[in-house]
Formats: sequence, C-alpha cells, structure tokens
Amino acid sequence: MNNKEEIAKFLLNKGYYLTALEFYQELLEDDGTELSSLKDHFSQIIAQSDPVKSINRAKSPTTSTTNDTESLRVKDEKISLLEYELRQCQDDLKQLRSQYNTITKNTPPSSNTSSSNTSNSNTNSSSKGSSSNDPHLSISKEEQDNLLSLAKDKIKTHELKILNFLVKKYLKTNNYTLTAVSFSEETEEHANKWSDMGMGASEPPSILTMYRYFFENGDSGIQGALSKSMSEVTKLKKDLTDTENNLRETKIQMRAIKQERDDLVALNTTYEKKLEEVSKKGLLSSSGFIPSPKLKSQDQSTTTTTTTSKSPSKNEIDDSNLSVMRKTYRSLVEKRRQTVAFRIVYNMDDESEISVRIAEEVDKIRTLDADNQSVVKIVADSLPHIVPGVLINKREELIPLILVSISNHPDETVRFSLTKLLFNLIKKPNEVQRHVIMRGCTALASFIGPQRTESEILSQCWEQLSEKHPERRVLVADSCGCLAQYANPELRLSLILSILQQLGEDKSSLVRQSVAKNFSLLINFFESSDKYNQIEESFKKLLYDSDTSVSLSARSHFLPSLANWTDLLESLHSKLINFILNEMLLILNKYFIQKEEFKIPEVDVVKIDQLLLCLIDVVPRIYQSVISSSPFVTDKDAKFVEGEYNKAEALFQFQLLNSNPKKSDDPNNNNNNNSKSNNNNNDHEEATSSGGDSANNNSNSNSNNNMGAKVTNTSLRINILGNQEISKLGSQFDQFLLSTLSNDVAGWESLEWVANEFITKFIKIISCIPLSNSLLVSGFSKALNTFCKTFGTVFTKRVVKNAFHKEFQKDPRADNTKKHRLISVFTTGALQTLDSSEIITFLKELIVQISMEERGWVHENIPALVKCMEMLCSNVYDKKKEVNDTLCELSANPSNQVRSCILNLLKVIIPFFKPEQISSSIIPSLITLSTDPDRTVRFVCLGTFAVAVSNLIDPSAIERVAISIDKILEDKNHQLEIEFVKSMVKIIPTVNPRFRDSFILPRLVELSRKNNHNPSNEHRREMSQNLFDATRAYLSISNAPRDLIQEQILPITKMLLNDAQLHDTSFKSMVQSLISDVENSFKEDFKNSIQKRGGSSGANTSSANTSSTFGNNINFPKWGWKQGGNMK
Repeated sequence: MNNKEEIAKFLLNKGYYLTALEFYQELLEDDGTELSSLKDHFSQIIAQSDPVKSINRAKSPTTSTTNDTESLRVKDEKISLLEYELRQCQDDLKQLRSQYNTITKNTPPSSNTSSSNTSNSNTNSSSKGSSSNDPHLSISKEEQDNLLSLAKDKIKTHELKILNFLVKKYLKTNNYTLTAVSFSEETEEHANKWSDMGMGASEPPSILTMYRYFFENGDSGIQGALSKSMSEVTKLKKDLTDTENNLRETKIQMRAIKQERDDLVALNTTYEKKLEEVSKKGLLSSSGFIPSPKLKSQDQSTTTTTTTSKSPSKNEIDDSNLSVMRKTYRSLVEKRRQTVAFRIVYNMDDESEISVRIAEEVDKIRTLDADNQSVVKIVADSLPHIVPGVLINKREELIPLILVSISNHPDETVRFSLTKLLFNLIKKPNEVQRHVIMRGCTALASFIGPQRTESEILSQCWEQLSEKHPERRVLVADSCGCLAQYANPELRLSLILSILQQLGEDKSSLVRQSVAKNFSLLINFFESSDKYNQIEESFKKLLYDSDTSVSLSARSHFLPSLANWTDLLESLHSKLINFILNEMLLILNKYFIQKEEFKIPEVDVVKIDQLLLCLIDVVPRIYQSVISSSPFVTDKDAKFVEGEYNKAEALFQFQLLNSNPKKSDDPNNNNNNNSKSNNNNNDHEEATSSGGDSANNNSNSNSNNNMGAKVTNTSLRINILGNQEISKLGSQFDQFLLSTLSNDVAGWESLEWVANEFITKFIKIISCIPLSNSLLVSGFSKALNTFCKTFGTVFTKRVVKNAFHKEFQKDPRADNTKKHRLISVFTTGALQTLDSSEIITFLKELIVQISMEERGWVHENIPALVKCMEMLCSNVYDKKKEVNDTLCELSANPSNQVRSCILNLLKVIIPFFKPEQISSSIIPSLITLSTDPDRTVRFVCLGTFAVAVSNLIDPSAIERVAISIDKILEDKNHQLEIEFVKSMVKIIPTVNPRFRDSFILPRLVELSRKNNHNPSNEHRREMSQNLFDATRAYLSISNAPRDLIQEQILPITKMLLNDAQLHDTSFKSMVQSLISDVENSFKEDFKNSIQKRGGSSGANTSSANTSSTFGNNINFPKWGWKQGGNMK
C-alpha cells in the first residue's frame, strides 16, 4: 500500500495526470483500493471545472507545424547541450578520481582512517536518510533535514529516465497495463528493455527489490546493518569531530603561513624591483650582492685604457685542473666574500633606527625628476645658511637634503661644495652619526655612477686626511671601504689603497681600528694578487699595533677577508699561512741558542701571541681548504655540500637580520664617550673557544682598558663549511689516510704541504723557545691542540705523531736540534687529543730513555720532562691520573736511575694533588721506594717525603711517612743526614705543627749533638751550616712554642758555637747575634709578664706552655754568609 501511495505522489508531482487517473481507475477495478491522494486530487479538479475538458486541454496537440519544428529544434539543442555537459562531468569525474587516488596513496594512515571514517559516516547518514519515514530507524533530526534538502534538489535528466523506466516496468509487472500505456504516452518514452535506454550501464534493480532490500529484510538488510553499526557510527562521529577540529586548526595555520608567504613574496618583489633598477646602472650584480671581482677575467664593460686592466693578471687561476669539489668550494668562498662585504658596507652590526630612517629617505632620491632643478638650486643655495643654525646633535637630519642637492644640481662646483659641507656637517661625528653619513654616501654613490663618485666624494678624502679630529679621519677611512665597490678597479689599487695605508700610520687608535675594518672590505674587490705584499705589510703593522683594540680588529675583520682572498687565489698556504709561520720563525730564531733560563722580551712575546691567535683562528680554514681539494669527492657530494651551505647561509642571514639589537639613538652623548664606545663597539662579538681566553690573558699590560671582556667571533667569518659538510668530507679524508701506505700523502698537493712543510716549520719554531717561557709554551700547545682536533684523530696519529717522533729520534750531538723543547708541546698539544694510553706509553718510554741516556737523550733533559709533568697535572689539562699511573708503574723498574727519576718527578707533581689523593695513590709508592736497596734512591726519597708530608692532613698518613723516614735514617750515613736536614729546612714553616715539633725538632737536636763529636771537620762544617739554616727557619715561625725554643732550639744554636772555628769569623758572629736576640726576647717577655701580673713574684714563667710571639721581636739580618769559600 505504501509503495502504491509513493507511485501516486510521484505521478502527481510530475504532472502525469492522465496516467494518475488511469492508475486510480485500475486500482478501483482490480481490488477496490482507493488512494486518498488520487481521490482528493481528482475530486478537487471535478469541483473546479469539467475534468474531461481539463484532460483534453492537457492532451491537446499543437496545431501549428511551424511551432512543432521550432520545438524540436529547441529540444535538439537542449539534448546537444546536455550531452556536452554530460561529457564534461564525466571528464571531471575521472580527474577527481585520479586526484583522490593520488591523495590516498600519499596521505598517512591516520589521515586515511579519518577520511574513511568520514566517508563511512556520510554513507550511513545517507542510508538512514533514505529510510527517514521508517519509524523503526532512529535517525537524527540533522540527518532528516539533510535528506529533505537532498530530495528538494532538481531531478536530473538521466535520473528521470531511469525512474520512468522502473515505474513503467513495475506497472507492467503488476498488470497495470492501461496505466503503463498511458504513462508511456505521457512521458513519451517507449523503451521496453533496458538496452533500449542507451545508458551504457548495468540495469538497476526493480522498485520492489529496492523496497524489500532497504525496508523489509530485517537484520540482513540495510536497516539491520544500520542498527548494528549505530554504536560504531557514534564512535566514528566523535573521531570525525576531532578530525574536523584538527582540520580547522591546520587551516588556520595554513592561512597564517600563506599570509606570511604572500608578505615575503611581496617583499621579495619589492627588492627585486629595486635591484633591477640598480642593476640597470651596472652597480650591483644580478644576484643582489655587491659585485665581487672576477679572478680569471675582467668584464670588458668596466675595463679602462690603463695597461693594468687590459693585460691579463699574472695570478689568473686556471680552474680546468681543479677537482669538482674544489670548484664548488671556490664558489662558496666567493659567496662568503660577497656576504662579508655586504655586511660591512651596510654595517649591520650596529644598525640604528635613525640610520635606517634616513637611508630610506635618501633612497627616495631615485624617484625624483632630475629635470626639475629649480627646487634643487634653491635648497642648495639655502643649505650653507641653514646648517649653522641647526643643533649639532640633529644635523644628520639634513643629510637627505644635502644628498638630493648633490645628486641633481647641474653645477659641479656647487656639488663639490655641498659634498664638502656633508663631510664637515658635524665637527666630531660620533659612531651613529658617521654611520648615517656613510649610509647616505653609499646610497648616493649607487646611482650617481663611478665617475662622479670618484670626483665628488672620494676627492674629499684627501682633504680630510689632515683633520685634527680623529672622528673625521675615521669618516675618511669608512668612505674608502664603503665606496670602494662604486669606484673603478684601478682607483681601488691606487688612491683608495694609498689613503688607507696612510691612515694606518695615524696616531689615533680609533682611526687605525677603522682602517683595519675597511681594509677587510677593500680587498674583497681586488682582482689579483698584485698588491698582496702591500696588503700583507699593512696587516702585519695593524696586528702588531700597541693598542689591543687595533690588533683585535685586524684579527677579527682583516684576517677573514685575507683568508678568503688568498683561498680564491689558491695561495692560502703559500701566502697567508707561510706569512704567519715565517714571522714566528723570524722572531724566535735568534733565541734558539739561548739557555733554558732565558726570558724572551715582552715585545716579542706579544707579537708571537697575536700570531698564535691568528693561526688558531685560521686552522679551521686550512682544514676546510684541504678537504675541499680532495680528488675523490663526487659531483653528487659536491652538490650536497653546496646545498647545505646555501641553507645554512640563508638561515644565518635571516637570524642575523632578525636578532640584531637596535642601538638607542642618544643625541646627548658627548664626544669623549663616543670615542670610548668606538673602542668597544659591535666589532667585539662573543669570544670563541679557539682564541678568546688567550687574547685576554696574553694581552699587553699597557693595553687600552676600554676593551672589556669581549673578543670577536672570528670563526664566524673564517669558516665556510658547516658541521654536516665537514663531517661528510672529513670521513672521506680519514678513509684516504687509512688507505695510504707508510703515511704517504703524495698526490694531494694541499695535504702534502700541511703534512710536510707546515708541521716541519711548526716543529722548528717550537724548538726555538726556551723552557722558562711558560706563556709561549702554553700558547703553542693550545695551537697544536686546536690543529690536531680540527684535522682529526687519524691525521694526528699518522702524520703529526710520526713527524714529532722523527724529531725525537735525532741525536743532538750530530744534528742541530733541541728536541727536549718539543716534549711539553707535543704531549699537551697532540697526545692530549688521543686516548690516554698514548700519553702513558709515550711518558714511559721518555722517562726510561732520559734516565738511561738512550737515543740521544741525556740527564740535562730532565727539566724539560719536569715542565711536561707540571703542564699535564695543571688544571688546564688535568692528566694527573695518567701521570700518576705512569710513575707508579715505573717505580718497579729494575734501573735505580729510573727509580730516582720517578722520585724527582713525584716531588714536582705532588703539590698539584689533593691531600686525600696523595694519601691514597702517592704515599704507598713512596713507602715502597723508601725501602729500596739502592742508597741513592733512598736519599732522593727523603726530599720527596718532605714535599708529601707538607701537603698532608691525615694524621695516619703523616705517621706512616714519619716511620718511613726513621727507617731511612737508620743508615747513619752522613750524606743521608745532610739530605734529611736540607729537606726539613724547606718544609719547617709549612709542615704540620705536630710533625714539626715531635719529629723534626728532636732529630735536629740529636744531629747537632752528634755533629760536635764528628771527627771529620769537613762533615762538621757542612752539618753546622745546615743546622744553622734549620734553627733560623724554626725561629721564623710566628707561633713557635716558647718552651721548645728555650729547651731545644737555643741549645742547638749554642752547640753551633763549638763549630765556629771551622768557619770564617762571620759565622761565629751571626750565631752569637742569634743567641743574643733569642735571650733578649726571653728577658723582654719575662718583664712584660711581670708587669701584667702587677709585680707579683710568684709567677713561674719557665713552666708556661703558652705560645709567644717572640720570634717577631728578633730582627734577623739578611745575611748572605753562604759564600763559595765557606762551602766544601
């Protein structure tokens, strides 16, 4: 019944009234069924008019043949249009399906799951919507609304044909023949089979089948499936909600990113337009950077008639023989030169708001009409009168007016006077004001051309050289650097270079510091090495400058640009590095023959220190230059390196531009403060690990105090490759070294130079340093340590270590070598970068060879070994464990010379250990050696025990030392007793009081009594001298116990008078004076004690056990009584 009602509604809605009427009649005749919808409809029509006339009127055909033809033509056009739209829709459908498949393959599983859930949810919703009238289904209100809106959509042509066919088939199947005929005539569709429809698809199921499948099939149908999956649908809806929330957030982020991208695109477009304008004038390269000169050829458009520019440079580089990686590396160095030049020109380190604003105003000059010169003339005539009336701190605001007048005024004389006015605008311009002027001059030079730049701006530089104010001369130096890019190449090599060289001799450190910075900019535009010698000489003068700020500026700015220049000329090793090494050798070579106690003059120490810092800074560049010349790097690896460099450089520039703090524009800064601030400006960035500490520790004591604690991060400018690129090329470098036989690196030119010439010359330089110059030894150790860390463990083992070992194998008597000076630098510099076992093995061999005087080593080399031990045990290297393990292992060596050497070395390193470390690790070895069968070893052990006990706190450890010393003294040997007294004299002022009073003092008394009965006058004289030193050392203690002095020290001193006849007369007088001073001190203390007690005579002063300060009342003369004639 429900199905018949739906068909009736369908016929009425579509206007098939005749078919509906026949369907109504057949139902009445067949089973008496009367559908309410059909009954109501036809009843209403009968009531309004004659139904027969209405039906006839609906079925009446048109009478005009012309109208029929026109109607057919319109229908054909509609059919053609619909077929075209159908083809378009099919094409769109195929395209969407292909896009969907692509997205499905590329989408992560989570996204697929979400999309699947969404699709399933929509499918279920549609299924439920199709049965919205079924009361058994729980369909939400939202889904019902969706289904209703879907049903209201206009039916499509193919949908109408299919539904008509299914209805007709239904009518025929159920014997509604008349209705079916009427329906066919009314729809004008006479297809009896599905194949006659021409749909090109399989036949859909009948209406009855669809009804039974969707509504009457229970749990096995769609209704049952929907009922079972309601819980799952609920879950999927929740997942869909979460996915939609994530999608909304993603869309928000995408909109923000898109907006940012659009902003960047717009900004980039603006920059491209500006660069295009400037490029038309030939002032900038197409890449947007400052044009860096070509090393192989010069552009014909910029060459002049001079002989230098026409003839090819003698330093042209033929890159046809270079490897792929080397060519890539050269391009990266070229980019770095442009970056450094660009950064220095625009002085981005100390950008200020006022300089940016005025520079933008100046840049607007480009858009002015040059023909409209009347206003320009008026402004130019008025400026000389306006400037004196403007406040000095605000005169930089006039710069745009002056520059626009210079740019557009037709009279060259007026332009020249205005340029002079610009340079003289401020009497003593501070840093910000100089920066603003230079930004304006740079902008002006960028569009007036090289010829006017030279004649109108650079010509002012000569006139300003004689200015008495250093700030004005700094402005001249800045002009030479910033405007060099806009001058002809010949002018850079002549006028500009000459001005900077002259300013480099200026008496003001502020000027010389600016010269160093602008030299680094100028050489970025040099085309060949014709002027290299002059540049190198200027660099040396600035590096050796007495003012620390100047030398630091030379190292932080000048050195990186010099490294870039020489690297592009393929002469980094032969020029720059050789210059540093040759300078060191030239300074130190004259000290090769000096004794180890000789101290190198401070002037030379400062120079060597600056050269060492330069070497440390440039070591990473040496390594990168070597690995970039590898003949084994493929084109793929070279492209990878270049890509990583470009990414890192772009990120660095972005961070740089977005992280620079803006300096506040304080117009009230006085000139004195500005002068000081220039010495401590942005050129001094954060300290690097490679040279910052040395720069502060090794600087001249008379250096400028304005430097502060900042040191330039030179490695930021020197390094070309990043960590990833270095790691990739470094691994190939190590593999090459491991594959070589006998460490032969022939065939790799730059590596061969480092392995042979560099290390050989470095070893020769170290051999010239006497051992007493600890500062230089530490500096070279740090340089070698940096070199070995940079080049890696494999290179250190196979090249550096072998080079030093070859030097150690030489015999000083046959070869002119001082190999003992290499020990400290090699151990703390090279071996420090390797495993600890390398240090232990080397020290073992070295100690044995020096002790046994093998392989050219002699006992005179022990001080060098001691120096090495001191450096290893210091806090800088902290190799105390390795040193102690080495010495403990050698304490069982069968040679008594080795064991004695061990004790002497322990005596040196003990002060570097903590008391608990001495007790646990050193004392056991000393106790073992104290029972050594060799008397010489036991003698040496006494001195080592003395040093150890003076650094001990633990009473049990002190007790063990005392017992061991007693065992040694049981030998009763005179020389042993002398050694004991000498050792104790050194520690009496600092040793534990209990050990001093209860152990040392009783033995001194015993030795003094024994000495009075010694039959040998020689032994008596020697012992009495040492005992006298012991008594004086004891009396020098401020809190020495009074009773011990009276009962033991004073008797010892009196017994020394018995040996006075064995010495000269001065000895007796000194002993008597000492006794008199002690006794007078006791008398004075006795009187003071009586006075404090009010004259009481019951005081027993002799029994008082309190400590007195009588030692301070004894005025000991500074006797120099130990003369050569009195010694044995």
